[in-house]
Amino acid sequence: MANLDDIDGTPESEAETRRVLIDRMLREAGWTVLTVKGVVKPSKACIEVEVEGMPNGEGVGFADYVLFGADGLPLAVIEAKKTTVSPIKGKHQAELYADCLEKQYGRRPVIYYTNGYETNIIDGLGYPPRRLYAFHTEGDLELLIQKRGRKDISDFSVKGYITDRYYQKMAIKSVCEWFNGKHRRGLLVMATGTGKTRVAISTVDVLMRNGWVKNVLFLADRTSLVGQAKKNFAKLLPNTPVAVLSDSSDENIIRDKNGEVVEVNARIVFSTYQTMINCVDTEKKPFSVGRFDLIIIDEAHRSIFGKFGAIFNYFDSLLLGLTATPRDEVDKSTYDIFEMENGCPNYAYELDDAVADGFLVNYHGFKRGSMILKDGIKYSDLSEEEREQLEQVWDYEETLQELGPGAVPPEAGGNIRGRDIGSEEIFKYIYNEGTVDNVLQDLMKNGLKVQSGERIGKSIIFAYNHKHAELIVERFHKLYPEYGSDFCALIDNYVTYSQDLIDKFEVRDGNPQVAVSVDMLDTGIDVPDVLNLVFFKPVKSKIKFMQMIGRGTRLSEDIYGVGKDKECFYIFDWCRNFEYFEQNPDGKIVQQSMSLTERLFALRAEVAFYLQHQTYQEDEFAKSLHDDLKAGLKAQVATLSDAHISVRNRWAAVCHFKSDDAWVCLTASDVQTLKFDIAPLLPHNTQDENAKKFDVLVLAIELEFVNSEYNASRPVASVCGLAERLLSKATIPQVVAKMGTIKEVLNQTSWENRSLQWLEKVRTELRDLMKFLVGDGGKTFTIDIDDVVTDDGESAGVETRVTYRQKVMDYLAQKDYNPVLQKIYNLEPLTNDDVLELQRIMWSELGSKEDFEKFADGRPCDGNVAILIRSFIGVDRKQALERFNAFLSGSELNSDQEEFLNDIISYVCENGDIRPETVVNDAPFDERLEVFNDKMIPLRRYLENIHEVVDPAGMQG
Repeated sequence: MANLDDIDGTPESEAETRRVLIDRMLREAGWTVLTVKGVVKPSKACIEVEVEGMPNGEGVGFADYVLFGADGLPLAVIEAKKTTVSPIKGKHQAELYADCLEKQYGRRPVIYYTNGYETNIIDGLGYPPRRLYAFHTEGDLELLIQKRGRKDISDFSVKGYITDRYYQKMAIKSVCEWFNGKHRRGLLVMATGTGKTRVAISTVDVLMRNGWVKNVLFLADRTSLVGQAKKNFAKLLPNTPVAVLSDSSDENIIRDKNGEVVEVNARIVFSTYQTMINCVDTEKKPFSVGRFDLIIIDEAHRSIFGKFGAIFNYFDSLLLGLTATPRDEVDKSTYDIFEMENGCPNYAYELDDAVADGFLVNYHGFKRGSMILKDGIKYSDLSEEEREQLEQVWDYEETLQELGPGAVPPEAGGNIRGRDIGSEEIFKYIYNEGTVDNVLQDLMKNGLKVQSGERIGKSIIFAYNHKHAELIVERFHKLYPEYGSDFCALIDNYVTYSQDLIDKFEVRDGNPQVAVSVDMLDTGIDVPDVLNLVFFKPVKSKIKFMQMIGRGTRLSEDIYGVGKDKECFYIFDWCRNFEYFEQNPDGKIVQQSMSLTERLFALRAEVAFYLQHQTYQEDEFAKSLHDDLKAGLKAQVATLSDAHISVRNRWAAVCHFKSDDAWVCLTASDVQTLKFDIAPLLPHNTQDENAKKFDVLVLAIELEFVNSEYNASRPVASVCGLAERLLSKATIPQVVAKMGTIKEVLNQTSWENRSLQWLEKVRTELRDLMKFLVGDGGKTFTIDIDDVVTDDGESAGVETRVTYRQKVMDYLAQKDYNPVLQKIYNLEPLTNDDVLELQRIMWSELGSKEDFEKFADGRPCDGNVAILIRSFIGVDRKQALERFNAFLSGSELNSDQEEFLNDIISYVCENGDIRPETVVNDAPFDERLEVFNDKMIPLRRYLENIHEVVDPAGMQG
């Protein structure tokens, strides 16, 4: 099989491009590429296929590739250009070949045009051209061509047992209409607890029934979320086979002897991003590019596309993103990824909407203050006994100081004994029991309680880290021993069988009642009984902050007893999170950091670049270092597999830097490409991590040596500090063997006279000693110092308001004693005055006409107020049947006719109206209309009357 090693560097001719790149991609998709030109065989990739009807003198052309199906008809045509030419140059030529093949065979093939590095497709479904990173299989193309017969999504009906709320139906319809408009990516913003997963399930059901979707991939970032989603899909779509990709016991997943996935026999596949990326960035891919018709992304945001972008580059599918992040706080790049206007998702139903509608509960926030968390520990404020507790800290730091400044925790500064403890050190370096006790006592005293106030409600305490969480649980047991050992539990990734604890936490009145969590309970769990959240750590991400709040928003019936439901929940904020987000509404934007492997690669590339200068090329050691650096960099690039989709995204650059010529003389642009395009593709290797960290320090110093614009004072200080710490390891033979070099590092003269050769000596001789320093730092201390608690105010939660919808619902609740609403319900004719009064109420009293139009959006009422009202309050079925009998002039209905009539009445109750053309043309009526035979005229008059009673003289249009 041809691969990139067959040639040196980038293929330049079209023939090489086809042999090395395109043929390989076709074989990966299961195609056999014929070697004889002009031969046509079923289920083969045929080359240089003659077509007639081209607009040239001979009227003949030769398509580079034509992919034929088993029936001998063309599935696709490929126009190839050499790598140095833009593939767009071949677009029109490919379209002309498709025209000729369509005329000859009676079926238009899918169109590809490519230069090997970049491949684009025109699928014949009306979408604009789009980029692909692999070719479709024969089966993929058959399905793609079958989709050309599909109609626009028109049946938006949903199953009430899956989604029965108005906003869920609107979200589903908005996405489907968006897909109808030839968009391939949609985004829904829905607050936690409003049923995102159910909306996803109903959307899949609607798309399947309309013939748009057959296979679905559901992605989430945690195994527990994947399992929850699979459970819900399986329950609500019981006839659709489902499988979790990581489940080794799932019978729907076929694996090889090594446990690798070979095939999945399920319509809906569930996976974490990490599991799926391993199926995409691999030599043998278990899924073809067209395996899924729809990918659903749970909690979609830009970091997912940065880290796992290869998944979405590889699969050629519709994409639906779900997020609980408020629409105005979803970052612009996420909207760009979903090809949407900034701030304009397909549909948004946010926390304030859900609270106003009564589908979620609001929170009441208490801003708690701790003098220690805010200002740290002031030495001058301590009693003698409290100062004695800190002696252990100062003794430790003075011991480390003897080993050098690099060994002392950076928080300590220069003066140790009697120093103040900064707030940033609390619960990272210094753990204070007094602060923990205050937090727990505040929760137990002021938190919402159940069982007539005898028991604290379900509560989650969000902790800084694992040690902090352990201390919280330990202090709870000491403060409240009467509750036993399982009332308060630690739930994080360090705990074995943590999912079992989560399951127990979800049980009403069961233990644990208080869960202390580090990250694990921030997102993805559904415990409606949670009444108290304690923010005992600072949060900078607005997405995470909203997700954490979402742990308490769900409704909970009878939580306080029969008929006494959950009305709100409490948030106790000890780390000024509310204040932070009031001042920083978008939170802190965290830039994606470079891995250790990336940093090493980038530093080596920069040093190699500057070593190209004549000064260093004439120095024997510097030139040798230059050559070694470039050889190592090229070797790393050579390990990149072009079968990986992440590599395909930078294929041209990878091919270029696999050639020897690329390394002869690097340009500044080359260095940027190596740093930002190539380095992120390198596989991460955690072996010898501490040695590599030392490499980074020394390489940074070398970079300063070859380019004085860089400042390496901090790396120099770190290297000196590490060398001083090695002095305390003089009983280790390997350290003794390098003691001369260690002493040189600690000699100021060495640094004044440093050379590249000496720096390399330091790096190579000391890097392997770094493993002996592991565990020297990281010591923490637990103290018990009184803390002062302050009440810093309250946060009233999301702004509550009465929505237009709620006002309308309140008005319609008057149905039983409102004469006009009674007329609508009983199918009695409205007068013109009745209609004008309804319009006044809906367009003026309850809101504006614009409010009405937004509220009515998605309902087939055509602006008719009475029809909209009837879609909510329904009609009296007995009255409806009696009115129809009046049109029959004494005739009797048979059972089929009665069933048909009941369906009409149900349709009116759901949609507010029905017209004769609906019954004649639309399902489910059109195929059963013959049951009325000679009663068609009365039926038509009845249908017209149903409309006329709410639209006198057509005054509402």
